[in-house]
Amino acid sequence: MKKILVFGGTSEGRKISETLSRNNLKVHVSVATDYGRQVLKENAFLKILEGRMDSSAMKELFRKENYDLVIDATHPFAKEVSENIKNSSSETNLPLIRFEREIKNLESKDLVYTENAIQCVDALLNTTGKILLTTGSKDLKVFCEKPELRERIIARVLPAMESLKLCYENNLEGKQIIAMQGPFSENMNINQIEEYGISVLVTKESGKAGGTDSKISASLKKGIKCIVIKNSSVGKTTDEFYGNYTKCSSLDELYTLIENKLNIKISDSKKMVVNLIGIGMGNMKTMTVEAAEKIKNADCIFGSERMVQDIKSTARKYPYYLSKDIIPILQESLKSSNPYENACILFSGDSGFFSGASKLQKELKDMEWINTNIIPGISSMSYLSAKTGIPYQDAEIISLHGIEKNIWLPKFEAALSNTKKIFILTSGLKDLHEAAKLILDYNKNAVVKYKMAVGFMLSYENESTEILEPEKVLSLKEEGLYSAFIITE
Repeated sequence: MKKILVFGGTSEGRKISETLSRNNLKVHVSVATDYGRQVLKENAFLKILEGRMDSSAMKELFRKENYDLVIDATHPFAKEVSENIKNSSSETNLPLIRFEREIKNLESKDLVYTENAIQCVDALLNTTGKILLTTGSKDLKVFCEKPELRERIIARVLPAMESLKLCYENNLEGKQIIAMQGPFSENMNINQIEEYGISVLVTKESGKAGGTDSKISASLKKGIKCIVIKNSSVGKTTDEFYGNYTKCSSLDELYTLIENKLNIKISDSKKMVVNLIGIGMGNMKTMTVEAAEKIKNADCIFGSERMVQDIKSTARKYPYYLSKDIIPILQESLKSSNPYENACILFSGDSGFFSGASKLQKELKDMEWINTNIIPGISSMSYLSAKTGIPYQDAEIISLHGIEKNIWLPKFEAALSNTKKIFILTSGLKDLHEAAKLILDYNKNAVVKYKMAVGFMLSYENESTEILEPEKVLSLKEEGLYSAFIITE
């Protein structure tokens, strides 16, 4: 079995490692920090090596593990690490491929390029207003040395202890720190520019995959200055940096190089995982642990505007729940350099209880590039049953929610005449009143009378459950989410 060492710490490094391990290649991934470990998952073919290594430690590892190939997929600005990898692989006679993001130079009057962080500080001293610093935590000392500059900084760093420690060591306050994992979309950058009142954005020239393009476009759209610290390797030849080793800037090219060097075949096909999730009653506390875990690991989330607003996540959020809006976004993502891998589509209540999940699943079923999972939630019926003590295994279940009256009415009247327990799902107060009028008319001539166990805003702070006569139900005035059991006295 071929054995490959990948020096990671970037989104591409993670993708490369996962692709190679899916092809049953033994992959060791070297990451510098615990955070680098957290964004990867070990499996039978993938092993994570955590900790920084100097050149001698690298050579010792290379000789011990007898790798067939080394891949350097570290950050474009990790020059010292790349130099150590190059020298160590050369001295141990190991083939090396350097994967480096493609860098494109853009031009605008609001776009300023500097050679290094020190030159960037000089440029910032000639500006005013808040600075969104997106260059990571390693250069914070350079930017924070001058108090007049430090007090203007909003630093966006990885949510890792090492990054936060460096922020505090350089005297940044909590309100000056955004701890989030990127890369970020143009809209996310625009939102943060607006929220923090940013006048200048600072970034490194780390390519589209590193989020540079979206940071620049967001800055230009908002009409603020963007200062870019140049990547010194741009325009240099492979020989100049890596001797006789190979350098590439696309994943397709990388996999072709690996195939040629190791005489193997690599498939880069990975299906996008789409989770259709019943999130329960609305209060996030009623969400299942499995649903919460799926949402935590998502890179994009879809659902009604109310749902996505309530979800706490750094994932990209879209206020859509119809297939005609969702599928084009997923398809477009596949064409990008950083496609979505885990999408979550949220539905209220349970995924199998009058939910749009089943319809959407049918529409996604024939799409070969998608693996669909359905994650159940707590339905309003089971929740109201628990709150009232009314079992539902013998209930006739009828939905009035978004259903024409001529469709649900015959079923409703038949259930009443058979003196059955009924559960109704409504669109709101109007539907509840409609059911109460029908019960009131039925009760006039019936021997067995019906009452209604009404649930209002279930799981929310203003939740209430009451067993009421239909006349009392008709006096309810407050709009909101209602469901009810219709039971005999």
